[in-house]
Amino acid sequence: MPNGLTQPQQLFYLSMLQLYALYHNHTYTKEQARNAKQEILSAYRKNEFDEKLLKYHADIQNRCSHILTEAEKSGCPICKRLVRVFDGRELSL
Repeated sequence: MPNGLTQPQQLFYLSMLQLYALYHNHTYTKEQARNAKQEILSAYRKNEFDEKLLKYHADIQNRCSHILTEAEKSGCPICKRLVRVFDGRELSL
């Protein structure tokens, strides 16, 4: 497998290798392979989007962490509650 691939890219690469093997061994017809390829591409695009969204959310949390720490230490009950909601300890306001 090529170096430096993201997890979605690795899954895509391995899926396409398997699909090629199935087609090459005449297990899949051309039409079956075409349909499977579309499903693999669709899953890849979703996985890529999910990974980007996860990284984006983690970046936001990292950039806000010092502010949340200050809010937690402030003594303000509303600030403390907001911090608990943001970090998942309390589910609603």
